[in-house]
Amino acid sequence: MKKSSPIKPLFIVSNKAEHMGNSIIQFNCDNYNKKLKAVLIDAKNDGEAISSFLSEYKDSPETLRSYTKEIERLLLWCIHVEKINIASIKRDHLLKYQKFLKTPTPKKIWCGTNVARVNKDQSLNENWRPFVKGLSNNTINKIIKILDSFFNYLVQTNYLSGNPLAIDRKRKKRHHTKPKIIDRYLELDEIHAVLQALKEYPATDDTKQFQVTRANYIILLLLYTGLRISEAANHRMGNFIQREDNWFLKVTGKGKKTREIPIPDQLLKALINFRVAIGLSTDCPKFRERTPLIPMQNIKQSISARRVDQILRWAFNLGAEQFAGNEPRKESKLRAASAHWLRHSYVTYLLDSGASLKVAQENAGHSNVGTTMHYRHVAQVDRHTATRGLSLTDESG
Repeated sequence: MKKSSPIKPLFIVSNKAEHMGNSIIQFNCDNYNKKLKAVLIDAKNDGEAISSFLSEYKDSPETLRSYTKEIERLLLWCIHVEKINIASIKRDHLLKYQKFLKTPTPKKIWCGTNVARVNKDQSLNENWRPFVKGLSNNTINKIIKILDSFFNYLVQTNYLSGNPLAIDRKRKKRHHTKPKIIDRYLELDEIHAVLQALKEYPATDDTKQFQVTRANYIILLLLYTGLRISEAANHRMGNFIQREDNWFLKVTGKGKKTREIPIPDQLLKALINFRVAIGLSTDCPKFRERTPLIPMQNIKQSISARRVDQILRWAFNLGAEQFAGNEPRKESKLRAASAHWLRHSYVTYLLDSGASLKVAQENAGHSNVGTTMHYRHVAQVDRHTATRGLSLTDESG
């Protein structure tokens, strides 16, 4: 039986948006959507058009990475499944693609373990696959938004005549979506279970001790600041600033917007403990200190956002063991948790402590207060307490 050849990456992501886009296969299709008038970008083919789009995000590494990944996935599907070009994609194709994202098949060709796409010698990793598993509806909706931006760009620059996703966007405007309530956050006993598991973890050498100490610090850092993991990975100790006796963390986040997050005393204590443990020369950060906010063991290099998420998933699984056999709901919840749950937990407990929606919005860096209002589960506790006395039993005697 002939062995199926693996799906190979089309391009490699870097902060400069360098990739192999120009070598993308061009099929002899109808290209019905190709614009006839002058194109506003220097693009003679799909590869060059993609390169132009991605170059717009070269100063936003995390956005560049996610946009590149989703455009590559679509292109791989177009090449290997439909054998069509960008200008040949119709709405029906995209509906089929959304179904494919839920269950990429054949699985052994499209899905594999989460490994690097390139080996240390820069050769392509034969074990790399575009997917680890089928994607959730929530993730697919995010992907469609990315592709919508991509097609809009190609329309606005006259590379394409129309956006095949435009119908979806209009339909969503007509139908009001149901109000969303955030439920992916950690309760206090779950957070304490993770911290306790790290405290009890058998660190048999300096490397493991550093990893445990850093994991504990990362949890407290994200829990007390609500940072996105990309923000945590891209900032330095010098972003901690002091005004009189108050400490803030100055962060440049989504959309290059800058915010200053007030630092509570418990995080300042955790920060000092971490700095002492890893051997930094001062308890508190120095002015414009270049040490990464979350460093590697050499203290000089920052770890990636992906690595932050891996560390936290490892820690959450340790915490899940604390509930094994006794509380299956909490055990399964921690095993499903990711780094972003700590951001949700931050906004949850900030509002629960009495902070206003405006304060929570500014601290979290939400562009719209409506996003902050999704955390209505905070008010649900009060409503549950007020309703608890409802009973069909007459206790008056």
